[in-house]
Amino acid sequence: MESQFQLTNSKEIIAYLAQQFPNCFTLEGEAKPLKIGIFQDILSCLDNGEILSKTKLRAALRAYTMSWRYLYSIKEGINRVDLDGNPHEVINQEQMEYAQQQLKESKEKAKMRFKERAKGKRKTTHSPFKKSNTLKVGDFVKVIVGNKPIKVQIINIEKEHIKVKVGVGMELTVKPEHIINK
Repeated sequence: MESQFQLTNSKEIIAYLAQQFPNCFTLEGEAKPLKIGIFQDILSCLDNGEILSKTKLRAALRAYTMSWRYLYSIKEGINRVDLDGNPHEVINQEQMEYAQQQLKESKEKAKMRFKERAKGKRKTTHSPFKKSNTLKVGDFVKVIVGNKPIKVQIINIEKEHIKVKVGVGMELTVKPEHIINK
């Protein structure tokens, strides 16, 4: 039943748009500047709220047009494109300057996040986990996966990595510093 399927992730939505409108959207390489009002054009072409909600589409377009790749494409004198890739209005200097400002701010935010993460890693790496003789095959320990620790069983201990098995049967190879030995 296709009516129950709905795209919710911005990346999935952009991939769908790139498939539906390959002359307008692209997943890699240089992005094309989009025609102003492309949101309404997409809604009128697709005309199926079952696959895309307006809110999710708007969020996906915002993510796409705020990406560095897209902001780099906004240059004075270049035409914006419609869904079929046909040229429309020309980008003026004010639009180009706005895009460059957005790009600069985005890069500064990314730089700040990178510095904050590096600070956080330095704090946690002061006392790294030392591979101890207390760990052995068959032990149950917790491993940090993403932000959450999960309970796993050690199935193999190698020089620099430890193989563990998650409760559902999936096997992971982790570094010793990701293991919480409690």
